[in-house]
Amino acid sequence: MLRRHRRVATLIALAALALLAVGSANSAAGTSFNAPVKVTPDLGFGYEPATVVDPYGNIFVTAHKENWQLALAPDLNSPTYTRSMSWVWTSVDGGNSFVDPPGLSSLSIEQHQFGDEGDLAFDDANHLYFVDTNVTDDTIARWSVKGSGLSNMSLDFTRPLIPTAQLVDDRPWVTAHGNGHVFFLGNEGDKVTYPLGMGTGSGFGPGRYTVYRSTDGGQTFDSLGYTLKDSGWCRPAADHAQGSPYVYVICGNDGGSNDVFTPNNPKGTLYAYVSSNDGVSFERYVIGSYNSTDSSVSWPTVSVAPDGSIWALYTDAAQVTDCGTDIFGNTTCDPVTNRLLLYHSTDHGQTWQGKDITPGRGRFRYAWLALSPDGSNLGVGTYYRPNNTSPWRVYGAIFKPWQKPQLTSLDQNNPVAPADAEAPGDLMGSYFNPDGTLGVVWTRVVQRVDGVTTVERDIYYARSK
Repeated sequence: MLRRHRRVATLIALAALALLAVGSANSAAGTSFNAPVKVTPDLGFGYEPATVVDPYGNIFVTAHKENWQLALAPDLNSPTYTRSMSWVWTSVDGGNSFVDPPGLSSLSIEQHQFGDEGDLAFDDANHLYFVDTNVTDDTIARWSVKGSGLSNMSLDFTRPLIPTAQLVDDRPWVTAHGNGHVFFLGNEGDKVTYPLGMGTGSGFGPGRYTVYRSTDGGQTFDSLGYTLKDSGWCRPAADHAQGSPYVYVICGNDGGSNDVFTPNNPKGTLYAYVSSNDGVSFERYVIGSYNSTDSSVSWPTVSVAPDGSIWALYTDAAQVTDCGTDIFGNTTCDPVTNRLLLYHSTDHGQTWQGKDITPGRGRFRYAWLALSPDGSNLGVGTYYRPNNTSPWRVYGAIFKPWQKPQLTSLDQNNPVAPADAEAPGDLMGSYFNPDGTLGVVWTRVVQRVDGVTTVERDIYYARSK
Protein backbone atom coordinates (compact mmCIF):
# COMPACT_ATOMS: atom_id res chain seq x y z
CA MET A 1 0.00 0.00 0.00
CA LEU A 2 2.87 2.33 0.87
CA ARG A 3 4.47 1.61 -2.51
CA ARG A 4 1.22 2.56 -4.26
CA HIS A 5 0.98 5.84 -2.37
CA ARG A 6 4.56 6.67 -3.34
CA ARG A 7 3.72 5.99 -6.97
CA VAL A 8 0.69 8.29 -6.84
CA ALA A 9 2.77 11.00 -5.19
CA THR A 10 5.42 10.63 -7.88
CA LEU A 11 2.83 10.97 -10.68
CA ILE A 12 1.37 14.09 -9.06
CA ALA A 13 4.84 15.59 -8.73
CA LEU A 14 5.64 14.85 -12.38
CA ALA A 15 2.41 16.50 -13.52
CA ALA A 16 3.19 19.57 -11.41
CA LEU A 17 6.71 19.78 -12.84
CA ALA A 18 5.29 19.53 -16.36
CA LEU A 19 2.98 22.46 -15.74
CA LEU A 20 5.83 24.53 -14.33
CA ALA A 21 8.10 23.64 -17.24
CA VAL A 22 5.59 24.56 -19.91
CA GLY A 23 4.89 27.92 -18.34
CA SER A 24 1.76 29.61 -17.14
CA ALA A 25 -0.34 32.62 -17.97
CA ASN A 26 1.39 34.82 -15.37
CA SER A 27 4.98 33.84 -16.14
CA ALA A 28 7.16 36.94 -16.55
CA ALA A 29 9.52 35.00 -18.82
CA GLY A 30 6.83 34.09 -21.33
CA THR A 31 5.29 36.17 -24.10
CA SER A 32 2.43 38.36 -22.89
CA PHE A 33 -0.82 38.20 -24.87
CA ASN A 34 -3.95 40.31 -24.99
CA ALA A 35 -7.32 38.85 -24.02
CA PRO A 36 -8.86 36.44 -26.56
CA VAL A 37 -11.39 37.73 -29.10
CA LYS A 38 -14.19 35.49 -30.42
CA VAL A 39 -14.01 35.34 -34.21
CA THR A 40 -17.03 33.21 -35.08
CA PRO A 41 -20.25 35.25 -35.33
CA ASP A 42 -23.22 34.61 -33.08
CA LEU A 43 -25.01 31.37 -34.05
CA GLY A 44 -22.16 30.44 -36.41
CA PHE A 45 -19.62 27.81 -35.32
CA GLY A 46 -16.42 26.33 -36.74
CA TYR A 47 -13.04 24.67 -36.28
CA GLU A 48 -9.66 24.13 -38.06
CA PRO A 49 -8.64 27.83 -38.25
CA ALA A 50 -5.68 29.23 -40.18
CA THR A 51 -4.42 32.80 -40.43
CA VAL A 52 -2.25 35.08 -42.60
CA VAL A 53 -1.38 38.78 -42.36
CA ASP A 54 -0.58 41.25 -45.15
CA PRO A 55 2.17 43.93 -45.05
CA TYR A 56 -0.40 46.55 -44.03
CA GLY A 57 -1.41 44.66 -40.88
CA ASN A 58 -4.77 43.40 -42.11
CA ILE A 59 -5.39 39.97 -40.53
CA PHE A 60 -7.21 37.20 -42.37
CA VAL A 61 -8.61 33.99 -40.87
CA THR A 62 -10.35 30.99 -42.42
CA ALA A 63 -12.03 28.06 -40.68
CA HIS A 64 -14.13 24.98 -41.33
CA LYS A 65 -17.84 25.53 -40.62
CA GLU A 66 -19.37 23.32 -37.94
CA ASN A 67 -20.41 20.02 -39.52
CA TRP A 68 -24.16 20.44 -39.17
CA GLN A 69 -23.84 23.93 -40.72
CA LEU A 70 -21.89 22.80 -43.79
CA ALA A 71 -24.63 23.36 -46.36
CA LEU A 72 -25.80 26.67 -44.90
CA ALA A 73 -24.56 28.53 -41.84
CA PRO A 74 -25.88 31.73 -40.28
CA ASP A 75 -23.48 34.62 -40.94
CA LEU A 76 -24.43 37.97 -39.46
CA ASN A 77 -21.58 39.61 -41.43
CA SER A 78 -22.92 38.47 -44.83
CA PRO A 79 -25.29 40.62 -46.93
CA THR A 80 -27.65 37.62 -46.96
CA TYR A 81 -26.90 36.64 -43.34
CA THR A 82 -25.97 33.13 -44.56
CA ARG A 83 -23.01 31.35 -46.15
CA SER A 84 -22.13 28.01 -47.75
CA MET A 85 -18.38 28.56 -48.31
CA SER A 86 -15.97 28.03 -45.45
CA TRP A 87 -15.50 30.90 -43.03
CA VAL A 88 -13.25 33.78 -44.13
CA TRP A 89 -12.81 36.83 -41.92
CA THR A 90 -10.63 39.90 -41.84
CA SER A 91 -9.61 42.24 -39.04
CA VAL A 92 -8.52 45.78 -39.86
CA ASP A 93 -8.11 46.83 -36.22
CA GLY A 94 -5.32 44.56 -35.05
CA GLY A 95 -7.44 41.58 -34.13
CA ASN A 96 -9.96 43.38 -31.93
CA SER A 97 -12.87 42.51 -34.25
CA PHE A 98 -13.46 40.38 -37.34
CA VAL A 99 -15.81 40.79 -40.31
CA ASP A 100 -16.22 39.20 -43.75
CA PRO A 101 -13.93 40.59 -46.47
CA PRO A 102 -15.65 42.45 -49.34
CA GLY A 103 -17.57 40.42 -51.93
CA LEU A 104 -18.31 40.92 -55.60
CA SER A 105 -21.76 42.37 -54.95
CA SER A 106 -24.59 42.58 -52.45
CA LEU A 107 -25.79 39.21 -53.75
CA SER A 108 -22.86 37.56 -51.97
CA ILE A 109 -22.56 34.92 -54.70
CA GLU A 110 -19.10 33.78 -53.63
CA GLN A 111 -20.29 33.04 -50.09
CA HIS A 112 -22.83 30.57 -51.43
CA GLN A 113 -20.40 28.30 -53.26
CA PHE A 114 -20.26 25.20 -51.08
CA GLY A 115 -16.97 24.73 -49.23
CA ASP A 116 -15.82 22.27 -46.58
CA GLU A 117 -12.35 23.49 -45.51
CA GLY A 118 -9.94 26.03 -46.97
CA ASP A 119 -6.58 27.77 -46.87
CA LEU A 120 -5.20 31.27 -47.48
CA ALA A 121 -1.96 32.63 -48.96
CA PHE A 122 -0.51 35.94 -50.21
CA ASP A 123 1.75 36.49 -53.19
CA ASP A 124 4.18 39.45 -53.28
CA ALA A 125 1.79 41.67 -55.23
CA ASN A 126 -0.64 41.55 -52.28
CA HIS A 127 -3.10 39.20 -53.91
CA LEU A 128 -4.84 37.01 -51.33
CA TYR A 129 -5.77 33.52 -52.56
CA PHE A 130 -8.41 31.34 -50.93
CA VAL A 131 -9.01 27.71 -51.91
CA ASP A 132 -11.94 25.83 -50.43
CA THR A 133 -12.61 22.16 -51.03
CA ASN A 134 -16.03 20.92 -52.04
CA VAL A 135 -14.63 17.35 -51.70
CA THR A 136 -14.54 16.58 -55.44
CA ASP A 137 -12.69 19.78 -56.37
CA ASP A 138 -12.02 23.25 -54.94
CA THR A 139 -13.42 26.72 -55.31
CA ILE A 140 -10.94 29.57 -55.63
CA ALA A 141 -11.23 33.26 -54.84
CA ARG A 142 -8.71 36.11 -55.09
CA TRP A 143 -8.71 39.49 -53.39
CA SER A 144 -6.39 42.42 -54.08
CA VAL A 145 -5.25 44.44 -51.07
CA LYS A 146 -3.88 47.96 -51.66
CA GLY A 147 -3.65 49.27 -48.12
CA SER A 148 -5.05 48.96 -44.63
CA GLY A 149 -8.80 48.83 -44.11
CA LEU A 150 -11.80 47.30 -45.84
CA SER A 151 -11.95 50.10 -48.42
CA ASN A 152 -8.60 48.97 -49.80
CA MET A 153 -9.70 45.35 -50.39
CA SER A 154 -11.53 44.11 -53.47
CA LEU A 155 -12.58 40.64 -54.64
CA ASP A 156 -11.08 40.09 -58.10
CA PHE A 157 -12.83 36.85 -59.02
CA THR A 158 -14.29 33.64 -57.70
CA ARG A 159 -15.22 30.37 -59.38
CA PRO A 160 -16.60 27.03 -58.21
CA LEU A 161 -13.82 24.82 -59.69
CA ILE A 162 -10.03 25.05 -60.04
CA PRO A 163 -10.41 22.51 -61.84
CA THR A 164 -8.23 19.47 -61.06
CA ALA A 165 -8.33 15.92 -62.41
CA GLN A 166 -8.12 14.15 -59.04
CA LEU A 167 -11.41 12.73 -57.79
CA VAL A 168 -11.13 13.75 -54.12
CA ASP A 169 -9.58 16.64 -52.20
CA ASP A 170 -9.58 16.01 -48.48
CA ARG A 171 -7.53 18.97 -47.21
CA PRO A 172 -6.29 21.67 -49.63
CA TRP A 173 -3.30 23.95 -49.13
CA VAL A 174 -2.18 26.98 -51.11
CA THR A 175 1.03 29.00 -51.24
CA ALA A 176 2.13 31.81 -53.56
CA HIS A 177 4.88 34.31 -54.34
CA GLY A 178 5.94 36.81 -56.98
CA ASN A 179 3.09 38.37 -58.92
CA GLY A 180 0.47 35.71 -59.47
CA HIS A 181 2.52 32.54 -59.08
CA VAL A 182 0.20 30.26 -57.10
CA PHE A 183 0.58 26.63 -56.03
CA PHE A 184 -2.48 24.67 -54.98
CA LEU A 185 -1.93 21.33 -53.20
CA GLY A 186 -4.73 18.77 -53.31
CA ASN A 187 -4.89 15.74 -51.00
CA GLU A 188 -6.30 12.60 -52.64
CA GLY A 189 -6.28 10.83 -49.26
CA ASP A 190 -4.12 7.91 -50.42
CA LYS A 191 -1.19 7.16 -52.74
CA VAL A 192 -3.01 4.88 -55.20
CA THR A 193 -6.23 6.29 -56.59
CA TYR A 194 -4.85 9.33 -58.47
CA PRO A 195 -2.42 8.13 -61.20
CA LEU A 196 -2.57 11.12 -63.59
CA GLY A 197 0.04 13.44 -62.07
CA MET A 198 2.96 14.14 -64.40
CA GLY A 199 6.53 15.21 -63.77
CA THR A 200 10.26 14.58 -63.50
CA GLY A 201 12.79 14.70 -60.68
CA SER A 202 13.27 12.66 -57.52
CA GLY A 203 10.20 14.26 -55.97
CA PHE A 204 7.75 12.78 -58.47
CA GLY A 205 5.76 9.59 -57.87
CA PRO A 206 2.63 8.21 -56.18
CA GLY A 207 1.65 10.15 -53.07
CA ARG A 208 -1.20 11.79 -51.16
CA TYR A 209 -0.55 15.34 -52.37
CA THR A 210 -0.43 16.76 -55.89
CA VAL A 211 0.82 20.28 -56.71
CA TYR A 212 -1.16 22.31 -59.27
CA ARG A 213 0.64 25.36 -60.67
CA SER A 214 -0.65 28.72 -61.89
CA THR A 215 1.39 31.66 -63.21
CA ASP A 216 -1.55 33.95 -64.05
CA GLY A 217 -2.80 34.75 -60.59
CA GLY A 218 -4.98 31.68 -60.16
CA GLN A 219 -7.07 32.23 -63.28
CA THR A 220 -5.85 28.93 -64.77
CA PHE A 221 -4.00 25.93 -63.32
CA ASP A 222 -2.23 22.86 -64.68
CA SER A 223 -5.11 20.44 -64.18
CA LEU A 224 -3.07 17.18 -64.01
CA GLY A 225 -0.53 18.42 -61.49
CA TYR A 226 2.72 17.07 -60.08
CA THR A 227 2.30 14.31 -57.48
CA LEU A 228 4.81 14.28 -54.60
CA LYS A 229 6.36 10.84 -54.21
CA ASP A 230 5.36 8.99 -51.00
CA SER A 231 3.89 12.19 -49.54
CA GLY A 232 1.66 11.86 -46.48
CA TRP A 233 0.50 14.88 -44.47
CA CYS A 234 2.13 18.01 -45.96
CA ARG A 235 2.43 21.76 -45.72
CA PRO A 236 3.86 24.13 -48.41
CA ALA A 237 5.76 27.43 -48.36
CA ALA A 238 7.16 29.70 -51.07
CA ASP A 239 10.29 31.87 -50.93
CA HIS A 240 9.25 35.54 -51.04
CA ALA A 241 12.66 36.95 -51.97
CA GLN A 242 12.36 39.01 -55.13
CA GLY A 243 12.56 36.78 -58.19
CA SER A 244 13.07 33.59 -56.16
CA PRO A 245 12.02 30.41 -57.98
CA TYR A 246 11.99 28.27 -54.83
CA VAL A 247 8.87 26.47 -53.62
CA TYR A 248 8.94 23.97 -50.75
CA VAL A 249 6.64 21.28 -49.41
CA ILE A 250 7.39 19.54 -46.09
CA CYS A 251 5.73 16.14 -45.61
CA GLY A 252 5.57 13.05 -43.49
CA ASN A 253 5.15 9.81 -45.41
CA ASP A 254 2.54 7.85 -43.39
CA GLY A 255 5.31 5.41 -42.50
CA GLY A 256 5.59 4.45 -46.17
CA SER A 257 2.05 3.03 -46.30
CA ASN A 258 0.13 3.65 -49.52
CA ASP A 259 -2.95 4.25 -47.32
CA VAL A 260 -4.95 1.54 -49.07
CA PHE A 261 -3.46 -1.91 -48.67
CA THR A 262 0.19 -1.70 -47.50
CA PRO A 263 1.01 -1.29 -43.77
CA ASN A 264 3.10 1.45 -42.25
CA ASN A 265 6.66 1.23 -41.02
CA PRO A 266 6.64 2.49 -37.42
CA LYS A 267 9.58 4.73 -38.34
CA GLY A 268 8.27 7.37 -40.69
CA THR A 269 10.30 9.78 -42.81
CA LEU A 270 10.02 13.56 -42.98
CA TYR A 271 10.74 14.78 -46.50
CA ALA A 272 11.49 18.17 -48.07
CA TYR A 273 10.26 18.53 -51.65
CA VAL A 274 12.20 21.37 -53.26
CA SER A 275 11.41 23.14 -56.51
CA SER A 276 14.11 25.43 -57.93
CA ASN A 277 12.07 26.15 -61.07
CA ASP A 278 8.90 27.66 -59.63
CA GLY A 279 6.95 24.45 -59.15
CA VAL A 280 7.65 22.82 -62.50
CA SER A 281 9.49 19.91 -60.83
CA PHE A 282 10.68 18.92 -57.36
CA GLU A 283 13.65 17.12 -55.83
CA ARG A 284 13.13 15.14 -52.62
CA TYR A 285 15.45 15.23 -49.59
CA VAL A 286 15.29 13.57 -46.17
CA ILE A 287 14.81 15.86 -43.16
CA GLY A 288 14.59 13.24 -40.42
CA SER A 289 12.38 10.51 -38.99
CA TYR A 290 9.31 10.38 -36.78
CA ASN A 291 6.98 7.92 -35.04
CA SER A 292 4.39 7.01 -37.67
CA THR A 293 2.33 4.93 -35.21
CA ASP A 294 0.99 8.11 -33.61
CA SER A 295 -2.83 7.92 -33.71
CA SER A 296 -2.99 11.71 -33.29
CA VAL A 297 -0.64 12.70 -36.11
CA SER A 298 -0.10 16.45 -36.64
CA TRP A 299 0.85 18.47 -39.71
CA PRO A 300 4.43 19.61 -40.26
CA THR A 301 4.60 23.41 -40.56
CA VAL A 302 7.16 25.47 -42.49
CA SER A 303 8.30 29.06 -43.07
CA VAL A 304 10.95 30.57 -45.36
CA ALA A 305 13.18 33.27 -43.84
CA PRO A 306 14.23 36.50 -45.58
CA ASP A 307 17.73 35.01 -45.99
CA GLY A 308 16.27 32.07 -47.92
CA SER A 309 16.77 29.52 -45.16
CA ILE A 310 13.89 27.25 -44.14
CA TRP A 311 12.43 26.54 -40.71
CA ALA A 312 10.13 23.57 -40.10
CA LEU A 313 8.40 22.19 -37.01
CA TYR A 314 6.92 18.76 -36.37
CA THR A 315 4.94 17.48 -33.37
CA ASP A 316 6.13 13.91 -32.87
CA ALA A 317 4.94 11.16 -30.53
CA ALA A 318 7.56 10.40 -27.90
CA GLN A 319 6.16 7.84 -25.44
CA VAL A 320 3.20 5.75 -26.69
CA THR A 321 0.86 3.10 -25.30
CA ASP A 322 -2.05 0.82 -26.31
CA CYS A 323 -0.51 -0.16 -29.65
CA GLY A 324 -2.53 -2.29 -32.03
CA THR A 325 -2.99 -3.20 -35.67
CA ASP A 326 -5.91 -2.06 -37.80
CA ILE A 327 -7.59 -4.01 -40.62
CA PHE A 328 -5.04 -2.65 -43.12
CA GLY A 329 -2.09 -3.88 -41.06
CA ASN A 330 -1.10 -0.41 -39.82
CA THR A 331 0.37 -0.16 -36.33
CA THR A 332 -1.24 2.63 -34.31
CA CYS A 333 -0.54 3.74 -30.76
CA ASP A 334 -1.89 6.36 -28.38
CA PRO A 335 0.68 8.98 -27.39
CA VAL A 336 1.47 9.56 -23.72
CA THR A 337 3.92 12.39 -24.44
CA ASN A 338 4.92 14.40 -27.49
CA ARG A 339 8.00 16.31 -28.53
CA LEU A 340 8.45 19.42 -30.69
CA LEU A 341 11.13 18.89 -33.34
CA LEU A 342 12.58 22.02 -34.97
CA TYR A 343 14.51 21.81 -38.25
CA HIS A 344 16.55 24.33 -40.24
CA SER A 345 18.09 24.27 -43.72
CA THR A 346 20.46 26.83 -45.23
CA ASP A 347 21.00 25.09 -48.59
CA HIS A 348 17.48 25.12 -50.04
CA GLY A 349 16.31 22.02 -48.21
CA GLN A 350 19.09 19.63 -49.25
CA THR A 351 20.46 19.15 -45.71
CA TRP A 352 18.90 19.86 -42.33
CA GLN A 353 19.86 20.51 -38.73
CA GLY A 354 17.37 19.43 -36.08
CA LYS A 355 16.75 19.94 -32.38
CA ASP A 356 14.18 18.83 -29.82
CA ILE A 357 12.76 22.08 -28.41
CA THR A 358 10.03 20.51 -26.26
CA PRO A 359 9.46 22.92 -23.33
CA GLY A 360 8.19 20.27 -20.90
CA ARG A 361 6.69 16.84 -20.49
CA GLY A 362 3.15 16.29 -21.73
CA ARG A 363 0.88 16.18 -24.76
CA PHE A 364 1.19 18.67 -27.62
CA ARG A 365 -1.12 18.84 -30.65
CA TYR A 366 -1.05 20.86 -33.87
CA ALA A 367 1.91 23.10 -32.98
CA TRP A 368 2.02 25.77 -35.70
CA LEU A 369 5.29 27.56 -36.56
CA ALA A 370 5.52 31.24 -37.50
CA LEU A 371 8.49 33.39 -38.53
CA SER A 372 8.85 37.11 -37.81
CA PRO A 373 9.13 39.46 -40.81
CA ASP A 374 12.84 40.07 -40.21
CA GLY A 375 13.57 36.40 -39.53
CA SER A 376 14.95 37.02 -36.03
CA ASN A 377 12.16 35.35 -34.05
CA LEU A 378 10.09 32.21 -34.26
CA GLY A 379 6.55 31.93 -32.96
CA VAL A 380 4.31 29.02 -32.09
CA GLY A 381 0.74 28.30 -31.16
CA THR A 382 -0.13 24.88 -29.77
CA TYR A 383 -2.64 22.87 -27.78
CA TYR A 384 -1.11 21.31 -24.66
CA ARG A 385 -1.96 19.31 -21.56
CA PRO A 386 0.45 17.82 -18.99
CA ASN A 387 -1.07 14.33 -19.20
CA ASN A 388 -4.01 12.42 -20.67
CA THR A 389 -6.23 13.07 -17.65
CA SER A 390 -6.07 16.86 -17.94
CA PRO A 391 -8.13 19.17 -20.15
CA TRP A 392 -6.55 20.77 -23.21
CA ARG A 393 -5.56 24.46 -23.24
CA VAL A 394 -4.06 26.73 -25.86
CA TYR A 395 -0.58 28.24 -25.58
CA GLY A 396 1.60 30.62 -27.54
CA ALA A 397 5.17 31.92 -27.51
CA ILE A 398 7.73 34.06 -29.31
CA PHE A 399 11.24 32.62 -29.06
CA LYS A 400 14.69 32.78 -30.59
CA PRO A 401 15.82 30.13 -33.10
CA TRP A 402 16.95 26.89 -31.39
CA GLN A 403 15.64 27.98 -28.01
CA LYS A 404 12.88 26.13 -26.19
CA PRO A 405 9.75 28.29 -26.22
CA GLN A 406 8.45 29.57 -22.89
CA LEU A 407 4.75 28.90 -23.47
CA THR A 408 2.03 31.20 -22.18
CA SER A 409 -1.54 30.03 -21.62
CA LEU A 410 -3.74 32.23 -23.81
CA ASP A 411 -7.03 31.53 -22.06
CA GLN A 412 -6.33 29.73 -18.80
CA ASN A 413 -9.89 29.84 -17.53
CA ASN A 414 -11.34 28.24 -20.65
CA PRO A 415 -9.92 24.86 -21.71
CA VAL A 416 -10.37 24.18 -25.41
CA ALA A 417 -11.44 20.55 -24.83
CA PRO A 418 -12.15 18.36 -21.79
CA ALA A 419 -9.88 15.63 -20.45
CA ASP A 420 -11.80 12.79 -22.09
CA ALA A 421 -11.46 14.28 -25.60
CA GLU A 422 -8.71 15.04 -28.08
CA ALA A 423 -7.63 18.58 -28.96
CA PRO A 424 -10.20 20.22 -31.27
CA GLY A 425 -10.00 20.12 -35.04
CA ASP A 426 -7.12 19.13 -37.29
CA LEU A 427 -5.10 22.32 -37.07
CA MET A 428 -4.70 25.78 -35.55
CA GLY A 429 -2.72 28.80 -36.75
CA SER A 430 -0.11 31.38 -35.83
CA TYR A 431 1.33 34.27 -37.84
CA PHE A 432 3.49 37.34 -37.14
CA ASN A 433 2.19 40.84 -37.71
CA PRO A 434 4.35 43.50 -39.40
CA ASP A 435 5.20 45.05 -36.01
CA GLY A 436 6.64 41.75 -34.71
CA THR A 437 3.69 40.77 -32.54
CA LEU A 438 2.33 37.24 -32.87
CA GLY A 439 -1.28 36.28 -33.55
CA VAL A 440 -2.62 32.86 -32.61
CA VAL A 441 -5.98 31.47 -33.71
CA TRP A 442 -7.59 28.35 -32.25
CA THR A 443 -10.75 26.34 -31.63
CA ARG A 444 -12.65 25.98 -28.35
CA VAL A 445 -15.30 23.30 -27.82
CA VAL A 446 -18.57 24.92 -26.77
CA GLN A 447 -21.01 22.00 -26.63
CA ARG A 448 -20.58 18.25 -27.05
CA VAL A 449 -22.46 15.03 -26.50
CA ASP A 450 -20.07 12.98 -24.37
CA GLY A 451 -18.78 9.95 -26.21
CA VAL A 452 -20.81 10.76 -29.32
CA THR A 453 -19.93 14.01 -31.12
CA THR A 454 -19.01 17.67 -30.82
CA VAL A 455 -21.97 19.94 -31.55
CA GLU A 456 -20.60 23.48 -31.37
CA ARG A 457 -17.10 24.96 -31.55
CA ASP A 458 -15.97 28.60 -31.62
CA ILE A 459 -12.86 30.23 -33.07
CA TYR A 460 -10.77 32.61 -30.92
CA TYR A 461 -7.84 34.91 -31.69
CA ALA A 462 -5.21 36.48 -29.41
CA ARG A 463 -2.34 38.81 -30.22
CA SER A 464 0.83 39.28 -28.23
CA LYS A 465 1.41 42.65 -26.56
